[in-house]
Amino acid sequence: MDPPSSVKGEGKKNELILRQMETLGKLGHWEVDFVNQTLHWSEGVFHILEMDPSSMPVNLEIGFQSVHPDDRERAIQHMTEVLETGIDYNLECRLITATGKIKTIHSLADVVRNENNEPLQIIGIFQDVTEQREAYESLKQQELRLSSILQSEPECVKVVSPEGILVEMNPAGLQMIEADCPEEALGQKVENLVHPADVKFYKSLHESALQGIQSSARFRIIGFKGTERWMESTAVPLANQTGEIISVISVTRDISDKVVSEEKLIRIKRNQEALINGTSDLIWSMDSRFHLIAANQAFLDVMGFLQGFPAQEGDSVLIMSQGEAFYEKWKGYYERGLSGESFKTYERFISPITEKEEHREVFFNPIRNVEGFITGLACFSKDITDIMAKRMELISSEKRYRALVENGADVIAILSIEGKAKYVSPSITKVLGYTEADAMHMNLFDFLHPDDVPKIIKRLEEVRSIPQGNSLPSHNFRIKHQDGSWRWVESTITNLIEDENIAGIVDNFHDVTERVVQITAIQTQNEKLKAIAWTQSHIVRNPLAKIMGIVDLIQTGTLSVTEERQSLDHLIESAKELDGIIQDIVLKSQRVIVP
Repeated sequence: MDPPSSVKGEGKKNELILRQMETLGKLGHWEVDFVNQTLHWSEGVFHILEMDPSSMPVNLEIGFQSVHPDDRERAIQHMTEVLETGIDYNLECRLITATGKIKTIHSLADVVRNENNEPLQIIGIFQDVTEQREAYESLKQQELRLSSILQSEPECVKVVSPEGILVEMNPAGLQMIEADCPEEALGQKVENLVHPADVKFYKSLHESALQGIQSSARFRIIGFKGTERWMESTAVPLANQTGEIISVISVTRDISDKVVSEEKLIRIKRNQEALINGTSDLIWSMDSRFHLIAANQAFLDVMGFLQGFPAQEGDSVLIMSQGEAFYEKWKGYYERGLSGESFKTYERFISPITEKEEHREVFFNPIRNVEGFITGLACFSKDITDIMAKRMELISSEKRYRALVENGADVIAILSIEGKAKYVSPSITKVLGYTEADAMHMNLFDFLHPDDVPKIIKRLEEVRSIPQGNSLPSHNFRIKHQDGSWRWVESTITNLIEDENIAGIVDNFHDVTERVVQITAIQTQNEKLKAIAWTQSHIVRNPLAKIMGIVDLIQTGTLSVTEERQSLDHLIESAKELDGIIQDIVLKSQRVIVP
């Protein structure tokens, strides 16, 4: 048997070891005596609860108050079940320290019972697992966030086995491949969903990932319901803790719209290239150092001809081969544009290529970066040679037309539907004596003969109802001359109301007064001659009837010589009478027809 001092020393040693173990492991032991209703805590418990060990002993009430309010009912319920049913005491709950901190502890305990199985005391330990619990909760939250991200990720995220079998896929991916549920897709070979023409691209992507290489590829897939989509996928290897690659994880997004847009942009670019290279217009751009950035073929051809060798990007657009004047002029243009001015110039010259005269409009526009600084110049030279030729032709034609209008005998007027003058040709002065300014302030009805007003109103109504561009038959009416006399004019009116350049009724008229007077005189003479002819016809018939009767009588051969002589005498008298009547008709006609 060891001496008392040795036993006492061994106990101290064990107590010290226990205290160190509790401190190191953040442990504490506790004991509840149900008979005496007492509670005992070790120093470890006091350290965990941040309490002074000198405050021992503690009672059950203090122990109960140390449990977090939200966990007290569960702790009491668990203790009750342990004591009544005999289950093991195993509880995790939160405690509130003396400084107000919340700590999570994990407690295990054993119940000591008497021969009647009645609980006498319960002895247990608990460990501060706050850090482990917080780390677990953090990991759990991270996992939850990651899961939420994957579930809500609009791109397809999938895990594929080395053999190419689909192991896992998020909802976005299932939707892309038109799977109604995960079971429909999981376990399938991914390459079976890839367009046959693109399987090689997918396999290359998968094999690179299995070799530890991250890579990307484009390929088409055909969904379970037959929809074809363009996909862009990035695959990375997924390794275990030993570094062994156990699967491939990839993020795949639907780029069908992007591919369509790219193809559209390619078509647009090709169309633009065809357009800019299929014109005689020159298109080019340059940087701030006068170096060519881009140009169409027409400009490259011209520039290559001028400098004597094929032109390309980076060449200087300032060319000395055409002389100093040419060089300085274009340098001045470029400097104006690079200073921030947008402008255009007109160039007329003999082309060194075709040796023909050309006319061009040249436009200069500064190129700015996102900060607004000028980095270059965009230039456009439009060939207006044909336009200028047509313009000169039009000017000549206009001069000829104006000469005809101003010097012609016809007056051209454009009238509104109310008869108001919108335009009157200068020949109005020759025909009616009015100036253009006078006529423009007058209405047609202001100098129309009152007797002709109803007819003209009717003609203006009729011309509005005929088809665009058609004319009414010509018509004569009277207009007052500036000197007060009435002049007869012949007018033809045309409906050009809907013509945007005319927007009115076009009236072409000229003076026919002399012709109307002559026709009127002839009509009067004809009337008089008719009257003379009608009157004299009755006088002529009497001697003529006598002559015809005597001739018929002589032709019968029944007359005697004496009777024939008498008949001939009557015949001569009637002839003389007829001759006198004819002379009288001639004299009357001569008085009617004025030579």
